Amino acid sequence: MADRYYNHGDHHHDSEEGISRSMVVSSVIGAITISAPLLGMMGFSLLASSTLLLVSSPLLLLFSPLILGAAFVILGAITGFVVASATAVVGIAAVSWVAREAKLKFRDMRKVWNNSSTSPRMKGKELDYLDGHFATTSKA
Repeated sequence: MADRYYNHGDHHHDSEEGISRSMVVSSVIGAITISAPLLGMMGFSLLASSTLLLVSSPLLLLFSPLILGAAFVILGAITGFVVASATAVVGIAAVSWVAREAKLKFRDMRKVWNNSSTSPRMKGKELDYLDGHFATTSKA
């Protein structure tokens, strides 16, 4: 394995080509300098987390009925908001549909009114058209 670091043709000293012992030692010291604080912080974090878990476990057991009740209340409130929002969307859609249908019906009635003779009353043909139009659209 060490052969790949050295030149096979010429047998030079370690200091000219390849890795010297001082480079290895300085690399190890640098690695320890960087990794030691990280390992220390990791250990402290593990110790703090396990301590907090041990302290909070009995409190969680004591107050679990209250926490469960609060969770049910929050879940019910969220469900209520979702149902109210869905109902509002359906209501707005229904009102817009009714307005659109009414606009179409009044437009058709205006056409019949404008196409009728000079008399403002509807004659039989126009009245039959409107009755047929309302009957076909209301069955759908």
